[in-house]
Amino acid sequence: MASDRGVFKSTMGLSGATFLSRVLGLVREILTAQFIGGGMLMSAWALAFTLPNLFRRILGEGALGTALIPMISHTLEKEGQDSARRKFSTIVIWLTFLLALITVLVAVPALLIEPYVTTERWKMALLAAPVVMPYCIMICLIGIATSLLNSMKQFFLPAMASLLLNVFLIGALLFFCSGMRDEPVNCLYVLSVAVLLSGLAEMGVLGWLLKKAGMLPELSRRTLWNAPAIREIWHLALPGLIGMSALQVSVICDRTIAMAISNHAVAALYYSDRLIYLPIGIFAVAFGTVSLSLMSRLAASGRLKTMLIMMFGSMRQLLFLTVPLAAYMICFGRELLDLLFRRGAFDAVALNESAMALYWYAFGIPAFAATKVTVSGFYSRKDMKTPVLVSVFCIVLNVIISISLMDVMRQGGIALATSITAYLNNFILLYLLRKRLGRMPLKSTGRLFIQLMLISAVAAVPARYLCSMLEGIGFFAVLPKNILSLICATVLFGAIFTVLAFLLRIREARIVARKLLRRFLKT
Repeated sequence: MASDRGVFKSTMGLSGATFLSRVLGLVREILTAQFIGGGMLMSAWALAFTLPNLFRRILGEGALGTALIPMISHTLEKEGQDSARRKFSTIVIWLTFLLALITVLVAVPALLIEPYVTTERWKMALLAAPVVMPYCIMICLIGIATSLLNSMKQFFLPAMASLLLNVFLIGALLFFCSGMRDEPVNCLYVLSVAVLLSGLAEMGVLGWLLKKAGMLPELSRRTLWNAPAIREIWHLALPGLIGMSALQVSVICDRTIAMAISNHAVAALYYSDRLIYLPIGIFAVAFGTVSLSLMSRLAASGRLKTMLIMMFGSMRQLLFLTVPLAAYMICFGRELLDLLFRRGAFDAVALNESAMALYWYAFGIPAFAATKVTVSGFYSRKDMKTPVLVSVFCIVLNVIISISLMDVMRQGGIALATSITAYLNNFILLYLLRKRLGRMPLKSTGRLFIQLMLISAVAAVPARYLCSMLEGIGFFAVLPKNILSLICATVLFGAIFTVLAFLLRIREARIVARKLLRRFLKT
């Protein structure tokens, strides 16, 4: 119980910062839908912006950032801050060299290939890619700096720095792209430059935080040729690099398959993915980040039983938050897309295509979220290989299922394949963790999951009926006509779920309610 409360308390600050970032991200996507739409231009931008994000997930927030947290945590625990700073400096120097090379290897071929491409959406993506690609260097360095600060139990301010990307893109959309509907290529250039400026600003903020923490990287001969640090991070990160590379190959495969479906398919996956990852980003990333940092310190001191208690406490609280969110998205996903995005260039066709993908993605929300905590059971003990092997297997299966379903379900098949393999990934990892660490509360966690699904379904039925009954009723002249039905249905769904959770004496309901009440009273 003490571990549960500690993780929840640490997570709330990070969740608050992440919530602000996600809200701004949602505003950004609303404006993107209004000024760019859900067709060819959006598909080109989504594809171009995928490239730097691909390397961010592999080298920044992905394998390298994940390996860095247990490495720095163990070094701080056993060797002190000076040694940790030297190791971090070495990683920053060599990573910068690698990222600069990657940027050149991606940007130059794009420039060379573009004149020979005739398909318009591919041509626009190739024009934007060289401009936005340098962001790869910045965002990866930002990712590992954030991981370092997290390992030192600094969560809130590093997360606040992530607001800058959304601020710059919102400014670009409002002040430039709104008048560029007839200049799609220039619009892509403006968005790319905004991304680069946000990266520079965020690097400045994180540099200041690193200096305050006494961990600002130093450039010297001893840090450049710190062979032990290079070997350690290589040993820890290599399995993750393989796994994350495979995952990003899967993302590229998904986008390529979607490109073969229609002009709207990539954009539909993008908008539905953004809406699905709003709750995951607020809760799962926060729980996973805090859990990994704390669990790494427990593993370093040999307290594996306490580590498992913390892990499953985090997972149960995460399921309590995400299972009802999944049910809500399944029932009201289309209404949310309509309310948030349907305006300007985002028409009825874009709405229908996005709703199809969102529906099948929604089933996977608990699995997507739980993975952030499940893998911490391995990463905290410096076991990077096992999650990679399981991930590669699931990724291959995901591609096979996506190709099998694309003709029948189009982008919905891609979303369903992703949800199925996310559950499978969790089940395999938990089974392997139990074999290695012994007894774990899997049955009680499974019972909780089933309970939450049932009460979420019970809450969804009357809420769905109420929404249909009130649909079309106006609520003041300045607001969208369906907002009243959605607000009433949301309140009813939340009220029924909460009452049932307390009636069934679900412990997580009391923990979450108590912590939220205390935070509310403090403010």
